[in-house]
Amino acid sequence: MDTLFKITHAGTFNTSIQALQLVYQVTRSRPAAADRYYRTLYESLIDPRLVTSSKQAMYLNLLFKSLKSDDSLPRVMAFVKRLLQMLGLQQPPFICGALYLLGEVISAIHTQINADSSCSRLRQD
Repeated sequence: MDTLFKITHAGTFNTSIQALQLVYQVTRSRPAAADRYYRTLYESLIDPRLVTSSKQAMYLNLLFKSLKSDDSLPRVMAFVKRLLQMLGLQQPPFICGALYLLGEVISAIHTQINADSSCSRLRQD
């Protein structure tokens, strides 16, 4: 795992994305590494190499899967805020993809919150 995290910081951005995908797969089975994974993914949002990367769609897909599977609402909201902050530095195709991603993530969060609150009401009754 340490080697994969080193690759995410030292390799090319395209290699970094692929290493992050491997780490994501590992964290699905070993949640102990999830915090480190999300911290690395969060840092990658402001990586200047993202602007010129040929794998922006792969990156957005990884970001979407990661945010959708994250149980920490404050962390997801921090990602949303950081993503909105960095969109001014990106090209229009990436901005459109990111805004679509944000819409899907917020919709999933809204659905989850509604489901949780209805379960709470059922328990109270």
